Amino acid sequence: MSHNILTVIAAMAEAATVSHDEPTTRHPKKPVITISRDYGSGGDVIAHRLSQRLEVPLCDELVLKEVAARLQDDPAIVRMLDEGFGRAKDMWLYRLVSGRDIGSDTYRDTLVRVVMSLGRVGGVLVGRGAHVILHDACALRVRIIGSPEICARRMAVEGHGSFEQELTKVHDINHRRGKFVWDVFHSRLSDASQYDISINTDRMGDFEDVVEMLEVMAKAIHAGRVLAL
Repeated sequence: MSHNILTVIAAMAEAATVSHDEPTTRHPKKPVITISRDYGSGGDVIAHRLSQRLEVPLCDELVLKEVAARLQDDPAIVRMLDEGFGRAKDMWLYRLVSGRDIGSDTYRDTLVRVVMSLGRVGGVLVGRGAHVILHDACALRVRIIGSPEICARRMAVEGHGSFEQELTKVHDINHRRGKFVWDVFHSRLSDASQYDISINTDRMGDFEDVVEMLEVMAKAIHAGRVLAL
């Protein structure tokens, strides 16, 4: 079992002993960063490198698995709810496959508790509206963006598919991510006021400079040198 997974399990155990009435501004043990990203913008690469540099867990699939555990369901089935939140046909399909009637409020509350639990310990939290959930916490909220054509070309060069296929994926995935955050939290991914920093990676071939900058910012917020509201 990896160090990251063990750290997250420990975080969940600790969070279970903390009162839900405790404010979200409780200072975490390690830096907390939320990464909201466009498909093909390099956000996943940046998140991975940042977690290594800061020696904190990378929380992406682990968030989904913990939500599934709390809902006592299969992560693969919960992903249907995760990706189809708010769409009637997807909620119906989820009930059909899982045999359970989990309402949108139950899913939202579970997701919020999981993200807040991780936010009390530290980590790089990718997507799922973590920047909204931790808006008043001691966390660096980051948005990584890119123009659709450049993001699609980047993914095509990396061998994920043709330029035309990747351009379609860019529009589809970005739309679904934006719709998810709107349906769950009534917040727009394009709302710059929801982030501490937004970075366009169109002219960046290597993301190392971005990682170094975010590492400095995350440590500054965690150390209290920047006001976290």
